[in-house]
Amino acid sequence: MNIEELSENLYDDLNGRILTVDYTDDLVIDFLCDDWNDPEVSRHFRIICHGVKETEILPCVSGEVEFTSSHQLLWSYNEQQGYLYYTSKPESRYELLGRIWEAHEKVLGDWRSLADFANTYDVGHAIAFCEGSNGLLARGPKPLMDIYKVAVDNYIHTNFVPSHTPEGGYKALVFDTCYVICKSVAVEEVYPS
Repeated sequence: MNIEELSENLYDDLNGRILTVDYTDDLVIDFLCDDWNDPEVSRHFRIICHGVKETEILPCVSGEVEFTSSHQLLWSYNEQQGYLYYTSKPESRYELLGRIWEAHEKVLGDWRSLADFANTYDVGHAIAFCEGSNGLLARGPKPLMDIYKVAVDNYIHTNFVPSHTPEGGYKALVFDTCYVICKSVAVEEVYPS
């Protein structure tokens, strides 16, 4: 069994759940679900993640698992990084922040915080965003900066300035509400019972 086969066969009604997470050496996830051919049988898998870069995983229910090289969670590790500057004074900086927030939520939702990218200095307190006629609007992966640029194009002039391209080669192991960013994954079937 490999991760692609598990992903292909798993669906919501199989009562999938992450039982334990062990990060002693490699990240090891014990995953239990009903058998896709016989609901009276449970299957226990050990998912081993190698080369872990980031993880937000804990025991929980999960009706799906995906191992992919094309997920927005990977942009910070696999895509060109840079800065999005603005060079004109906005009529309403709060409207711009709202437009960027809306675009951000559509793409990243709860996966990543807007504060990780937008140049707001102190989100939730005194917002220092787009003060003056030029400055840094946001920083981060180019695909996200392009989305922000489209969201504000009719309101201010922006320029993307590249900074670096990370090593890359990472993939995302995504469950319903949690994930692991790593280089590779191995799956061992512990038992059907």
